[in-house]
Amino acid sequence: MQESVIYQEQGDYARALPLSQRCLEIRERISGADDPDVATELGNLAVLYERQGNYSEAMPLLHRSLAITEKLYGSKNPLTAAGLRHLADILGAHGNYHDAIPLAERGLQITEEAFGPNHPLAASYLITLANLYGDTGKATNALALLQRAIAIEQQHFMGTSFSAASSFFYLGRLYEQVGDRPQAARSYQRSSGILETLRGEEHPDTCCVLDNLAVLYATVGSWNESISLLSVVFERQRRYLRRQYANASVPGLLRYHEILLGRMEWFHSLCAHGLQRSMPAAASLVAQQLSLNKALLEEIQATQAAIEADPKTSTQRLRERHTAVQDQLARLSESVLDPTERDGKRRGFQDELNQIEIELAERVGSVAQTLRERNLTLTDIALRLPPQSALVDFLQYRRYDFATKTNQWKEQRYTAYLTFPLARDATNVVVERVDLGEAAPINEAVALICKRMSAGQFAAKDLSPALQRLSQLVYAPLAPYLTNVSHLIVCPDGQLSRLPFEMLSVGNKFLIEEKTISYVTSGREIVRLAKPLTRRDATLSPSDGERDGRGAVVKALVMGSPDFDLDLTGRRRREESLTKTTQPSTNDTQPGVEVSLLTSSPTRALSRDYRGLKFTPLPGSGVEATNVARMLGNGAVLRLGAEAREAELKAVQSPRVLHLATHGFFLSDQEFKRTNSLRDSWAGNMGTRWNASLPRDRWENPLVRCGIALAGANHATNLISRISRREEAQTSIAQPSTTNSQPDSQSLLTSAPTNLDEEDGLLTGLEASLLNLQGTELVILSACDSGTGEVKIGEGVMSLRRAFRIAGAETVLASHWKVSDKATSQLMTEFMRRWRAGEPRAKAWREAQLSLLRSKGAKEDFSNPFFWAAFTLTGQWD
Repeated sequence: MQESVIYQEQGDYARALPLSQRCLEIRERISGADDPDVATELGNLAVLYERQGNYSEAMPLLHRSLAITEKLYGSKNPLTAAGLRHLADILGAHGNYHDAIPLAERGLQITEEAFGPNHPLAASYLITLANLYGDTGKATNALALLQRAIAIEQQHFMGTSFSAASSFFYLGRLYEQVGDRPQAARSYQRSSGILETLRGEEHPDTCCVLDNLAVLYATVGSWNESISLLSVVFERQRRYLRRQYANASVPGLLRYHEILLGRMEWFHSLCAHGLQRSMPAAASLVAQQLSLNKALLEEIQATQAAIEADPKTSTQRLRERHTAVQDQLARLSESVLDPTERDGKRRGFQDELNQIEIELAERVGSVAQTLRERNLTLTDIALRLPPQSALVDFLQYRRYDFATKTNQWKEQRYTAYLTFPLARDATNVVVERVDLGEAAPINEAVALICKRMSAGQFAAKDLSPALQRLSQLVYAPLAPYLTNVSHLIVCPDGQLSRLPFEMLSVGNKFLIEEKTISYVTSGREIVRLAKPLTRRDATLSPSDGERDGRGAVVKALVMGSPDFDLDLTGRRRREESLTKTTQPSTNDTQPGVEVSLLTSSPTRALSRDYRGLKFTPLPGSGVEATNVARMLGNGAVLRLGAEAREAELKAVQSPRVLHLATHGFFLSDQEFKRTNSLRDSWAGNMGTRWNASLPRDRWENPLVRCGIALAGANHATNLISRISRREEAQTSIAQPSTTNSQPDSQSLLTSAPTNLDEEDGLLTGLEASLLNLQGTELVILSACDSGTGEVKIGEGVMSLRRAFRIAGAETVLASHWKVSDKATSQLMTEFMRRWRAGEPRAKAWREAQLSLLRSKGAKEDFSNPFFWAAFTLTGQWD
């Protein structure tokens, strides 16, 4: 039971549900169907069903629980009242006020008769009933009930309990309903003040109340106050999310993140509204939030997976300590302490967390990065921008219309925030916001261009007009602000993530002829890129490789033309050393491949939407890989066909260059399901009613929805199924079954180990993020786009590049479509030649592209953007 409660508190309802079901089965078998403990378990299980959106399963359990309690204790017992209130909460959350209100009224009457009208228990029933009255338009009645509840709280708890915070929160909403906005603002402020004392300023409950206060400011036209307050809230929420990297459940993180997405879109609309009213500060506030929040969850989950994948026992002990201290901190608000003592304990827990995080950062590089970036600002980013550059951060968002009362969510739009370098003696960051208009025509043009290029139809009659149209829509509005800028650092969003900006037109030229262009996956990445690099000569060492300071061999790894039909289950491990390094170890100094990196569930996770793809052979990629390996010299390791395996890639340690010539896959982007009821989606964690409006566990980390195909990829679904069965068998043996039927799990567990424990032929973005690429100067993803789903926001396209950056790669060159072997070879040869000669990466890449662009009329004419614009450079430009 305790384990189920822990998972429930973490928001991991999927794992809590089967445990709760087993508890109920055991209780019924031991105690009988009408035992009070059975009633309790029925209520717990109903909550889990309801929080997963399974209303039809939850309601019969609640009715049965209430019937047992009433039969055992009578209709006037306080335990019966508790069941009535629980049922009323659920019914009200789903809009069934007709049935909910009488139940809540009856529960309040029973409680008052048992304990008196001023008992603390009565306050909770008053709050429930007040909410139901408020939702049905009976604001006056609801206000009277809430004021009674607050008076009771003041009498018993000095108005500093969580119940008091809830009362003031709901009181604020009711005052808004009756039009008394000053009183509403004061009520929200009282609620947030209590919650800051009880749970801290970063807690979601505290942020929720401030969210509502910001919305209130916007409704009365206080745009500055609303924007400023939301900026503070987002900063706190970002710090909270970064605190969760060590132990938060994935469903809990995803649920919280999905709510934030809706808030962010509302915020962007609010700022656009404010800028129309001459509020220049709004542009800087949005640019900062965009730079610091874009793709944050992906990085947090990658960090979490990296911690879980670390086999060192000391790392896992630190993680357990981190979890324990966070739990103590979370429960501090429930303790009966005076404010001074509570604050002292909170500071002590926070200090302990900080120390644990410092120790974790010494073991896991991504934790160190998380700590460094916790308090970043736009000023930090602007200070690190190169001279004569600009960060062009694009955003696709759905507009919220403040002028209408219904159907406020309108069309999708694009906007760009231009941040310029800040001199060290300057104080104000210069930011320009450029509205690019509706997203539909831009997305249509990008889709057509990518369709033609992916099919090799670069001479199609509709391609040039589409490029011209896209240039007018996307670049022409930006051009007036970029006249003195020679280096564009582009952070794309939406369909623009699929677009090589180099091929946009400026007059009768391409943009690449005017500007150097490089890409980042988030604005905050600029701070990472500005760290001093120990640049090495790009020429590789002889065949035995060059050894770094730790004695590890540093080579280039080149893979191409994988045998997608390879049967991984029947092959032995390639080297005996690989077997040794994949055994569990308690030693803190373990070289080679880490066991969890190859076999842990976090790294093997693949999207639930993956149904299997048929990857066709790529003989040309073998030629490409061979040519690249030859260019890199004898220090390069070449893996083709059956040797182009996932386990080989996972085993490599910090290669200087990693070149992967194979298929890539990107599943259809997820779409955030917005509710038009802003108030419902912004309600805080104030009890069961809020949980009913939560988004469900459908949002996935984009890093598991993209990846590359390697040897054996065509059998991936079969291997994943076998792994799942083995894990289920392990679980069934570890946890005794309550039935006599037992699958043949023992045979699965005792079967000979195979390579399916290490690889399934698909390297997802999440797995790529855990590769050891610290010190890797260049990753080339020459991945033919196979099985691409519908692109709504471009998350998968950018996620694969981001994954290799998270793993430590300084620069990622990724292809958008498949180009001829000759063109790719010529492009890479010229780039490598210039890079070896010491040119900065972005300059060397631009000159290589220009060399093809200028080949018009030559024997091998590669002047069309199809040939030279296929790859884009993400990350380090120096």
